[in-house]
Amino acid sequence: MPIRAPVVWLLILAFLVLFLIPPRYRLQVLGSFILLTLIGFLLSQPGEKRLEEFRNLVSIEQVKFIDIELQRSPGVGQKLVGKVLNHSPSYALTGLGVQLIIKDCIGSDDTSEEDCIVLEDVQIHLPLFVPPQEEGKFEKRLYLRELHIQGYKQWEYTVLYTETKQREFWEKIPFFQD
Repeated sequence: MPIRAPVVWLLILAFLVLFLIPPRYRLQVLGSFILLTLIGFLLSQPGEKRLEEFRNLVSIEQVKFIDIELQRSPGVGQKLVGKVLNHSPSYALTGLGVQLIIKDCIGSDDTSEEDCIVLEDVQIHLPLFVPPQEEGKFEKRLYLRELHIQGYKQWEYTVLYTETKQREFWEKIPFFQD
């Protein structure tokens, strides 16, 4: 979870106020501050149930990958790049869960699966934003273990879940809706 600028400023302000308090009360105020911070942190964390509400509102069948590639990244790692088409008429796509399987295949053609060894089987989250009925690009850097390919690399992917954006409170007010 990224630290937002207002949170940083509130922490700085709280520590400045702490030094303005007389020394004999600082320990009690610091303890109260830490307790309130922990309570606020626990209450502000989205529950797993809340996250599940926004998963799969866009069905997996409504998502289509276009020109997806697994490329070598400059430096360390690989990049998964491509385009996603969101066929949903009403929901914006904000993330995808993808299972990526990379195999080392020894054989004469790309279609023989009998002599393949799975080198990587990872589940990744692709953060993106694709409005309804539109296309969007994505790029995800992957840090996989060192792949020592003996034959040729074959890879495949499966979409596990979709995510949509949670509507903010002002988006629920009829005045702000289209």
